[in-house]
Amino acid sequence: MRVILGTIGIGLAVAVLLLFASVGHIMSNRDARSNAGDRDVSVIAGVSPTQFIQNDAPFQGNTISGYYLHGTGANSPVPPGIASLPGPNQIVVSPALRDLLNSEAGADLRARFPQQVVGTISEPGLRGPNDLTFYAGTGPLPEGEGSSLGVMNVYQFGKAPPSHQIDPTLLVLAIIGAVALLIPIFIFVSVSSRIAGAQRDRRLAALRLVGAGNWQVRRIAAAESLVSAGTGLVLGALLFLGVRQLAPSIEVLGWSTFTDDVTPSWPLIVLVVLLVPVLTISTVLFAMRRTIIEPLGVVRGGKPVRRRVWWRLGLIVVGVVLLFVAKPGSGHASNAWVGLVAVGASALLIGVPAILPWLLERVISKAAGGAPSWQLAIRRLQLDSGTPARVVGGVAVVLAGAIALQLMLFAAANRYNVPSEQAARGTGGWVQVRSTVPALDQVTADLAKVPAAKQVETLQMVDVVSTTVKNGSDPMYSEITIAPCSTITNLVHVRNCADGDGFAPSYPDDPGSVKSGDVLNMVSYSDATPDKPKVVGTYRVPDNLVPIPLQNNTFFNGPYLSDGVLLTPGAAAKLNLPVDRTVTVWVATDPNQVSATDQIANGLADLTWQVDVTSVSGGDALNADQKTFVTIRSALLGGSLFTLLLAGVSMLVLALEQVRERRRPLAVLAAAGVPRSALARSLLWQTAVPVVLAVLVAVGTGIGLAALVMRMTSLQLQMDWSTIGIFAGAALVLVLLVTAATLPALRSAMRLSALRTE
Repeated sequence: MRVILGTIGIGLAVAVLLLFASVGHIMSNRDARSNAGDRDVSVIAGVSPTQFIQNDAPFQGNTISGYYLHGTGANSPVPPGIASLPGPNQIVVSPALRDLLNSEAGADLRARFPQQVVGTISEPGLRGPNDLTFYAGTGPLPEGEGSSLGVMNVYQFGKAPPSHQIDPTLLVLAIIGAVALLIPIFIFVSVSSRIAGAQRDRRLAALRLVGAGNWQVRRIAAAESLVSAGTGLVLGALLFLGVRQLAPSIEVLGWSTFTDDVTPSWPLIVLVVLLVPVLTISTVLFAMRRTIIEPLGVVRGGKPVRRRVWWRLGLIVVGVVLLFVAKPGSGHASNAWVGLVAVGASALLIGVPAILPWLLERVISKAAGGAPSWQLAIRRLQLDSGTPARVVGGVAVVLAGAIALQLMLFAAANRYNVPSEQAARGTGGWVQVRSTVPALDQVTADLAKVPAAKQVETLQMVDVVSTTVKNGSDPMYSEITIAPCSTITNLVHVRNCADGDGFAPSYPDDPGSVKSGDVLNMVSYSDATPDKPKVVGTYRVPDNLVPIPLQNNTFFNGPYLSDGVLLTPGAAAKLNLPVDRTVTVWVATDPNQVSATDQIANGLADLTWQVDVTSVSGGDALNADQKTFVTIRSALLGGSLFTLLLAGVSMLVLALEQVRERRRPLAVLAAAGVPRSALARSLLWQTAVPVVLAVLVAVGTGIGLAALVMRMTSLQLQMDWSTIGIFAGAALVLVLLVTAATLPALRSAMRLSALRTE
């Protein structure tokens, strides 16, 4: 039983470590496939470009990545994953999209893809097996009319993207999260190697009786632990291979993974294979350092040596000092800075399980009196407080890391303007439809037929550059927004709007960015590079623009107005407006309608690439840093819950092992008339006391770690007591679950048959 339990514990930890060791390979393969699809618009002599426009489609809360292509010559480049460019009215789909279109759930989606399916995208063209992607062929794309939707001439696929320096704040979150998730796993390995310690010592005493020396029995104990480590490595490898086969069916944050991607690197495999046995043997030898094994028994009657506190506090002090030394706002994330943060956070979190045995020993030494169940639990903890403290140390590390991460995530969500789930849905359920000028009339007509479209507001935006540059400042980039009076009245509540009026919107934090008399160059990006747009006309800001104070509305709450110039069609009639200006139609949906966004997308399906429908529900509107933040936040939440569950398994294994080792004393107590309920309560207190102490230490450590990290990332510490309460409550619920799971073993141990001996 000891070998089996040790094997299971070490096997679970090894499987998790191998999954962690595969993250680098997963990300690198995913990035390689993503980079293979990057577009290079730099002109290459002798190459006929492929006209390319991205047009993603929403469907039931998911995003279908869509690309419309037109080859201008025989040697036009082809995206990875397809053999040739699809022709007009032809489409190539990913396997997941093909299955969706052929399923009953995709019945409403098939109307959007009337093209003939001529092929399937292979693995090099996909981010993952569950990617919903299509390449659709089309006729020549009018660049002047379509550039507002992103039409580009692609001369090559697979251009290496520019190196992106991750935000130090996001990097710190990832580092702290990895440390907080890995430390409990190593604690789990050490706890698993010490299962049935008392039974092992009795067997070693028997070996001493037949002539084994003191160092011989220690080597035997190390060899026995090596057996569990070896079988645990085998079990962990088998579990890893089994989970690996499930990778394509597991989707996290919209990401799926190919089976071949889940492959740990060889250096990390070797490290795990060496580290687990070394940690197992070291734990056993460390546990026996003060154990005297004699031929007639094991000396355990003396009072345990009081634990030293200096080195335990030293870990915490070192962690605090290193995190304090890390300079706030350290420009870029250098290797030294990353190492400083990683070592400091590791030392501080390792200090939590290190200080708990000493702290628990001091607390229970002061406890006296109380109910019989309380006295039984306290006496048991006084005899052996180290093992329970080491087990709940894993819980404490998870809680400390999770609390610190949640406080940082709570503050970072405000910094990155990541909307809450409720705010992300938007006030009034707005949907954004981007279109071209020639298609605007058809868009309006089609939306009138959609039951879910309750209110339609049309905005046309022209990019402008101010020529009024003072004191050597950079040119001011802004927009001229053109909207009818009905839209202006609905969005900014202007009174007495008449066609021909003009307005000067401004936000409280940036009042009057456009001044009367400013000369604005209207620019077009057709037949021009993004850094050198073509000037198609000028507009002089008049003196009679009506000022409009705007609220700090964001994209997530509905229509967004630029603080440039807002004109009615009559006021813009004499302007030479570029034909590739951006046209945005905001649609307020009926909350009583089901799948309003899908209804709108289906209603506009005939316009194919000429419309781009986006639900303002959060995901599609996030920028790169916001998406990275959301990814890290979700991954850390899932990892914290998993490691908390792993710590709960450690507590359960310990509780069952203690009941098994104490079955004779428990049977004697039952025979003497001690109620079973009193013994059950003693098990509850025996588990609850270390956990409550661990929760208190974890809360203090988590808040302190969050404060230190926020200091170096310039985040403001904001206490999220609800989240802290949830994690603390989860730990206490684990106590109840563990106690309930041990009741069958307790009932078995209290049988009178347990008093028999041979």
